[in-house]
Amino acid sequence: MDLNDVRNSINSIDADMKKLFDKRFQCTNQVAEIKINEQDKVFKPLREKEISERYADDVEYVSFIKKVMQISRKRQYGIFLDRVAAVEESLLTVKEKLLEKGVLELSLQSDEKSENGLNVKDILSVISDTSLDIKTLSVDDTGVVKATLLTDGSDKSIREALILAYMLDEETL
Repeated sequence: MDLNDVRNSINSIDADMKKLFDKRFQCTNQVAEIKINEQDKVFKPLREKEISERYADDVEYVSFIKKVMQISRKRQYGIFLDRVAAVEESLLTVKEKLLEKGVLELSLQSDEKSENGLNVKDILSVISDTSLDIKTLSVDDTGVVKATLLTDGSDKSIREALILAYMLDEETL
């Protein structure tokens, strides 16, 4: 077997993973609809902890599944933003500032025990996975994360910033 053969195998596996990824996100959409109907919250730290503990013997897989769960939550927040009027109302000030200045300013208290909110590492992961430009970022010794993020002014970028603001508001202390 040569490098080309291995790469072909990887390509095949990636195609299979994409199908499973799409199937998982169909379920994510269904979960969001159920949570909306039941007036439930998106973020369930105990559920995520349970899933991570199920695979605790495989550190790489836990990292992978945590990222998948983070992306799933982000998708759910987008669905909530589209469907729940109270969510859009609560983000009006953020939206106005984004439209006016293209800036999202965050000040977030982390939860180092990860029982009720995200820890610093997870907050930074959520922020870094956006297409928004990070202008400033700092973490103080009490676990407060401050960030200034810039949009490119497009509707897509502003929506992404709104979802991020909503997600982090819900998932930090």
